[in-house]
Amino acid sequence: MKQSCCALILLLAMPAAADMMLKARQTVDIYGSRGLEPRLADVDYRLTWQLSGEQTGSGCLPSRVMVSLTATVTEPLEWPQTPAWQNYRLALTAYERLVRERALLSGEWLERSLFEIAPQSNCEQLRRVADNIGYHQLDIARTLLQDFQQQNDYGRNLGLIRPE
Repeated sequence: MKQSCCALILLLAMPAAADMMLKARQTVDIYGSRGLEPRLADVDYRLTWQLSGEQTGSGCLPSRVMVSLTATVTEPLEWPQTPAWQNYRLALTAYERLVRERALLSGEWLERSLFEIAPQSNCEQLRRVADNIGYHQLDIARTLLQDFQQQNDYGRNLGLIRPE
C-alpha cells in the first residue's frame, strides 16, 4: 500500500424513493480517529438522488428532484503541533476543498440531467431512466475526480507534501 496517498475519494450512489422538493444540499460530517496516523486522512463522498414524477397528457415528467452530496471526513484527532504539520494540515484541507468542489459540480450536473428527462410513458419508466442517468453521471464524476487526483499527484503538485 502506498503510504503517501493523502485522500481517498469514494463515490457511492443510491437512488431513493421518497418524494422531496427540489433542493441541492451538502452535508459534511467530520469524525476524528485516533486510529489514523497523522499523515493519513480519508474522505468518502455519497451522492444520492430522489425523483418523483407527475403523469401529464404527454407522459410522466420529473416534478421533484433532490440530489444530495454527503462528505465524511476522517482525520486524526490530534496532529503534531509543529509548523510543518500545521502547514500540511492546511494544505490537506485546501486540497480536499478542491476535490469537494468537483463533487458538488457533479451533483449539480446530475440534478440538471434529471430535470431534463423527456416525458416517459409512465412514472416507473421515468424512475428507471433517472437511475440509468444517475449511474452514468456517477461514472463520469468518478473518472473526473480520479483524473484530477492523478494530474495533481494526489495533492503533491499543489503543495501537499507530508513532513518527515
